[in-house]
Amino acid sequence: MVHKRNKGNRIERLAVKELEDDGWKVYRVKGSTRFNKSVDLFGLFDILAIKKVINNTLYKFIQVKSNKKPILEPFKAFVDEYQDDYNLFEIWVKKDGIKLFYKYKL
Repeated sequence: MVHKRNKGNRIERLAVKELEDDGWKVYRVKGSTRFNKSVDLFGLFDILAIKKVINNTLYKFIQVKSNKKPILEPFKAFVDEYQDDYNLFEIWVKKDGIKLFYKYKL
């Protein structure tokens, strides 16, 4: 049996590697501890990735999950306020036994 925290860290590292291989600079939020449960960016995102494209800088905010999408309501208000051509919001889901991430744009 895989410990949930270990599994989550492994999946987040896979996401970081995929982003870095695609040219993104990546900041991964440090994992939660038993004393600090909510350390995600804005309480929502595990990863912030930045990439320079031509004369623009793109920011990608990613929530990484295993096996199922999270409930989307907590994300909607945040995304509605900050969504534009340069801020991208995604949920990446890694299902057991499948090599690729399912990627959902918010």
